[in-house]
Amino acid sequence: MRSNIKELPAISINGVYKSFGLYENKVDALKNINIEIAQGEFLALCGPSGSGKSTLLNILSGIDKPSEGYVLFLNKLLRDLPETDLATIRSKHLGFIFQFFNLIPVLNAFDNVFYPLVLNGHFDAKSARERSLHFLDSVGLADLRDRKPGQLSGGQQQRVAIARALAHEPQVVVADEPTGNLDQATGEAVLDLLLKINQQTGTTFIISTHSTQLKERAQRVVEIRDGELAYDSAQ
Repeated sequence: MRSNIKELPAISINGVYKSFGLYENKVDALKNINIEIAQGEFLALCGPSGSGKSTLLNILSGIDKPSEGYVLFLNKLLRDLPETDLATIRSKHLGFIFQFFNLIPVLNAFDNVFYPLVLNGHFDAKSARERSLHFLDSVGLADLRDRKPGQLSGGQQQRVAIARALAHEPQVVVADEPTGNLDQATGEAVLDLLLKINQQTGTTFIISTHSTQLKERAQRVVEIRDGELAYDSAQ
């Protein structure tokens, strides 16, 4: 019998509000956000600085909780889960890519991918080694695996970060301005790589960005303004 699991959305965001502070200091960061993100989708999350993009990424990743509403992540209701279960979901099913790479400077490229795999407890050393080599090769850095971040260009460092995010084969990758710290040509190359991975693996990508090029090439564009859903190309 065919399973229906893959027909479910990867993430369903339902009536989400997020507020910070109290009384006259209260700030509404998100207001009634409703979005369903299909498995395998490549979504660009856009909006000006302070619009609520990062807050939304944190909530859909289970890093933060909404003030109201709920998130279903792979059909699991995040608000009902203890932090230990949320941490397991993040380590098994989520990959993170950051604007400033967040590589450990004293470790070489290989070890920056290898050690997170071992430390999360889901892989033994042999499997982690094989995965690290495979994913560094998949981003074109097999020959540079012994170099430390300071010996790599910005684009190469971001490729290491991408390999690290993908090495445990997550179902969803969340990226916060992954090309924001790169020059245009290097940013284009990184975007090409992310799109290729999405098409080859069916991994869901949710990317917060100011990049016009990324917006033009994304399968779907969602725009947040003043904490509200202002535009969704899927609607």
